[in-house]
Amino acid sequence: MKRIAIIGDYNPKEETHTLILRSIEDIQKELNVDLKTQWIGSDEPAISKKNLSEFDGFWFSPGCPYKNTKNVLAAIQYARENRVPALGTCAGFQHMVIEFARNVLGLYGADSVENDQKCADAVIERLACSLMKQKEQLKISDPDTILGRTMGEDEFIGEYRCNFGFNEAYHSAFRDSDVIAATVQNHDGFLRGFELKEHPFFVGTLFIPQLDYKGDGPYRIIRSFIDAVGVHGEREKKIRELTGANMENENKDVLSD
Repeated sequence: MKRIAIIGDYNPKEETHTLILRSIEDIQKELNVDLKTQWIGSDEPAISKKNLSEFDGFWFSPGCPYKNTKNVLAAIQYARENRVPALGTCAGFQHMVIEFARNVLGLYGADSVENDQKCADAVIERLACSLMKQKEQLKISDPDTILGRTMGEDEFIGEYRCNFGFNEAYHSAFRDSDVIAATVQNHDGFLRGFELKEHPFFVGTLFIPQLDYKGDGPYRIIRSFIDAVGVHGEREKKIRELTGANMENENKDVLSD
């Protein structure tokens, strides 16, 4: 059985939260993946390296500000560095951006102005035009990526519930990074999502795929995430087995000499 941790501060009256649970339940049946889902509050002690290692996937939920931003960023860093499938939507995307800016780009003072108005690098800022309950036409920058293969080359519609988003002053720093596989942009070129290279699935979207529940648009991103969780660990296990077999053979060769 595979395990997914949903990290964020659950609100049963929040549609974007309840649709996460419904989406996972629906898609796991469709893909015939045996999953167990656990929602973990951002301030819960369960967010530790030992406990995080028990999960095969992470979904960083909408809902800002988090009660404990430090815990969320630590979990995102764990997923990125340990190649565990991860999806961040809305606030989850925003904190994926913050973690990436700090630990990959070296912008150690990076934050959201919602968390810290005086932060050194406000990679997440209040949007000049609110995207609360708005929709946009979006497109993936590179078709030969997980996002590109999932969504295709055609434009699609993304729906939002946010007043904060990516600070375009940092767009070139993200775009020119050699670990960004693809970005999601609107007609004006504003960044609304991204995917990392050399990772089974590490995707953040400012738009909220679960609002396309059972649709044929961004909902496909959730399906791709669940599929990645379903195979998580199998490739790494095979690599370890092959590595172990090679080491054993080398040892035998040394002994025979």
